[in-house]
Amino acid sequence: MKIKVCGLRDPGNIEQVCRLQPDFVGYIFYPRSKRYVGARPDPAIFRIPEEPVKKVGVFVNEKGSFVRKSFEKYSLDMVQLHGEESPEYCRELSGSGIPVIRSLVPQMLKAPEAITDYMDGAVYFLIDRQGRGYGGNGKKFDWSLLRGYAFPVPFILSGGIGPGDVNRVREADHEQLCGVDLNSRFESTPGIKEVDLLQQFISGIRTSKS
Repeated sequence: MKIKVCGLRDPGNIEQVCRLQPDFVGYIFYPRSKRYVGARPDPAIFRIPEEPVKKVGVFVNEKGSFVRKSFEKYSLDMVQLHGEESPEYCRELSGSGIPVIRSLVPQMLKAPEAITDYMDGAVYFLIDRQGRGYGGNGKKFDWSLLRGYAFPVPFILSGGIGPGDVNRVREADHEQLCGVDLNSRFESTPGIKEVDLLQQFISGIRTSKS
């Protein structure tokens, strides 16, 4: 079970989080997000993660040129697309050597054809409840909808997962469920993670899946 900790931007906090060895850390490049890294982010926040922790840049409806430039400038390992990016857009990035995580809203599970077009442009899907704007709203969706997921692309579960959800994640077992995305429920303030809470959750997940 892979662990992605998203919405990081403080160097000291990132260093603490990376000591827990999550599989991914996420940086949000969407200006309207409370966790936006800023127009001129501190380069230190991208130097802290070391192998095997992978750096994921989260983008919303950006020009492909900006995504590619950011990918190279900040030595990202993957990008997560959380807007209305088309299948062609995803394939173009993927074809240029940029691994893509494509976000899906749960309602798309009721219309499989809307997902099929993205399969050859994404390494992972990320399923998250739709908020008022782009990105999640820190609330869970009905996980029973996952029964309708029948695609070969592994998916990451997101949306309102909190410190007490270890057992619930275990019970949401699906052959393509490969990871969980952790964000607001582990924060003291937007962008600052409670390391103790993360440690307990990560330990619980990794123990239960061993």
